[in-house]
Amino acid sequence: MDGFSMARDDLEATLGELQKVVRKVIEADGIPEKKKHEMTARPLLREARKKLSALRAEARQTANPEERAKYDATCKDYDDRIRNLDNEMKSQIFPSQRPTRPKTYQEQREEEMMGAGNADGTRFESAGQVLDAAVRVQNDALESFQRTERLMNVTEEQGRATLTELQQQLEKMYQVDEELENLQGNLDRAARDVRWFARQAAKDKLMLTLFGLVVLAIVALVFISIWTKRKKKADEAAKDAAVFTSVMGSVCSVVFLMTGTLAGVW
Repeated sequence: MDGFSMARDDLEATLGELQKVVRKVIEADGIPEKKKHEMTARPLLREARKKLSALRAEARQTANPEERAKYDATCKDYDDRIRNLDNEMKSQIFPSQRPTRPKTYQEQREEEMMGAGNADGTRFESAGQVLDAAVRVQNDALESFQRTERLMNVTEEQGRATLTELQQQLEKMYQVDEELENLQGNLDRAARDVRWFARQAAKDKLMLTLFGLVVLAIVALVFISIWTKRKKKADEAAKDAAVFTSVMGSVCSVVFLMTGTLAGVW
């Protein structure tokens, strides 16, 4: 076995012990415990780096370029392993401070229900804690169901109220429609009454006109009769008869003309 292989085996043994100590640092609960294991890991870390330097020295003594490149790559891998173990211990001892976001309402409710444990079932110390968490979760589910039921009842009542209001509005619309139909009927009946009154008024005017004409004719006849009695002479009687005939013809013509005009208007 050459010097490089012996140095590599020695470094492997040291790295194995260092990995065990780093695992203890990771698994420790509090910072004091982690620092305690970290103090144990520091000498091993320095020894690993010293042995890595010896391994690099053995690699430089190799005359074959291909083997030297292979040994250099192996040394680089060991150096990365040592750096990773050192960074892991530092992250455990000095964790990076990240801004914590405010917990959501769901996360707060989950913590209240879980109590000392987590939602995945870890951190419970006894079966009683698990049972208490299960009871709280069940009670929260029942309360959620009750809230949902109340919300459904309220929604159902609102739906019924809306349906009742819609029915009332529909009835009002039917009533308005009926009132409009009745109004149209009243308007038609009023139009018929107006036409009837107009016809009656026209008939009344015609009758009054005819009655006036008859009265005028009677007055004219009386006047002519009195006037003819006063005339004793035959020539005067003949003249009066001619005048009477002319007057009566004019009166009759006027009566017929007015009668025809009123009949056409009616």
